Amino acid sequence: MRSEISIGHKTISEYSPLFIIAETGVTCNYDLNIAKELIDVVAESGADAIKFIFWFPEEIMSDKTITYSYDSLEGPKTENMFDMLNQLRFSLDEWRELKAYGDKRKVIIFSTVNSPSGIEYAETLGLEAYKLSSWDYNYLPLWRRIAALKKPVIIDTGPVKLAEMAKVMQLMLEAQNDQCILLHCTSADSLAEKNMGTIPYLRDTFHALVGYSSRDCHDETDIMAVALGAVVLEKRLTLARNLPGHHHILSKEPGEFADYVRLIRQVQAAKGRHELNPSQKDLIERRKWFRHLVANQDIPQGTKLTPEMLEGKRPEPGVSPEYLDFFVGRVTKRPLKYNEAISWDDI
Repeated sequence: MRSEISIGHKTISEYSPLFIIAETGVTCNYDLNIAKELIDVVAESGADAIKFIFWFPEEIMSDKTITYSYDSLEGPKTENMFDMLNQLRFSLDEWRELKAYGDKRKVIIFSTVNSPSGIEYAETLGLEAYKLSSWDYNYLPLWRRIAALKKPVIIDTGPVKLAEMAKVMQLMLEAQNDQCILLHCTSADSLAEKNMGTIPYLRDTFHALVGYSSRDCHDETDIMAVALGAVVLEKRLTLARNLPGHHHILSKEPGEFADYVRLIRQVQAAKGRHELNPSQKDLIERRKWFRHLVANQDIPQGTKLTPEMLEGKRPEPGVSPEYLDFFVGRVTKRPLKYNEAISWDDI
C-alpha cells in the first residue's frame, strides 16, 4: 500500500499534518442549514474534512421492523431503523449545493458509501475519497466496485477479524488500488477493551497508513492513537448535544471540536520523528550542566597526573571528563590551579 496518499489538496503520510475528519454521518440531521454550519465549524477549527453518509435504506435492509436504541440527553430512545434512516437523506440537488459550499470553504467532503446508489451519488458529485464501514465487509460486490474507481478508500475495522481484513486488502490489490487507509475503531465502552495496539499492528501487518475513528467525545484514546502512529483521526461533531436524533450525545460541540483540533495538532508536534534529536533548548542547557575536565587541586608544572588530581565539573565547554584516563600518567607542561580547566596542550 502507498505510504503517501492525496485526498483533494491534502497529503496523508507519516510525516504530514494529521488528517482530521469531522464525523457528521447522522449528526447533520440531514438539514441543509445544519450541514453548512458544521462545514463552517470544520473550516474555522483547522480540521481537514467532513464525512457524511449516503443512506439508501431500501438497498441495505430487508427487515423493516428492526429497531435501533440509543442514548440522548433526554434518556434512552428507540426508533424503527428503516424509518429513521429514511429521514437521514438529502436529494442529489441538495448534495450538489452542499459540495459546492464545502469547496468554497476549502473543506473536503466525502461520504460513507454502503449501497450501489451511494456510489452513483459519489461519482456524480465528484467526491475524492470513499469511506467503507466495518459493517459491510462481507458485501464484496460493493468493495469491488469502489476499488475499481482507483480512489482513496478509508476503511473501518470494528468487529472485523484478521482473515476478513486480509481478504478485502487482497481485493483492493487485485483491483490495482493501493490507496487504503485503515481506521481502528471499536464500540467498546471500557478503555481496557479498546486495544489501541491495533494501530501499529495494522500498519506493520498490511504496510498501510492507519488512523483512528473515535467513538465518543473523550480524548484519551485519540492522544494515544497519535502517539502510536495514526495519520488520520475521525471525531464526531454536532452543533448541540441536545439536538434530536442519535450520536449527538457522543459528539463534540463546535467550541470543543476547535479545542480538540488544537490539542491533536500539538500532540502530533510533540510526537516528532523516530530519532534521537535533542531540542535547541536542551542543547543550550547542556552547555550549563555537562562537565569539563579540571584540576582537583593545585598542580605544579612537571607533575605526573594521577586520578585524584583530576575531576569533571560544570559547565560543558572544555575537554570532556570521558578522556580523564588519557590524562592520567601524563606530565603537566605548566602549573594548574584548583578548578582550572585542563586542555590538550597542558600535557
